Amino acid sequence: MREQFENENSGSGPVFEMIDSDQLAKRLAVPATWVRDHVRGRAVDPIPHHKLGKYTRFLWGSPELEAWIARRKSSHKKSPSI
Repeated sequence: MREQFENENSGSGPVFEMIDSDQLAKRLAVPATWVRDHVRGRAVDPIPHHKLGKYTRFLWGSPELEAWIARRKSSHKKSPSI
């Protein structure tokens, strides 16, 4: 199921791909159960998502999802070589 979501406020605004938890898990290279755990209300910083009835969907490429991913990127800093 691949759908496109257009920002309703701008008419010609950015278009994001609407994906499900299995697709998001595959793109993030994590188990689908990990994605589902990070959507639940008890998550400290839940993944930005949209509920469509019983279905949970994510807007791939949206600023909210990109910011969430950026907050989780490892900040490994190499020790300066002397």
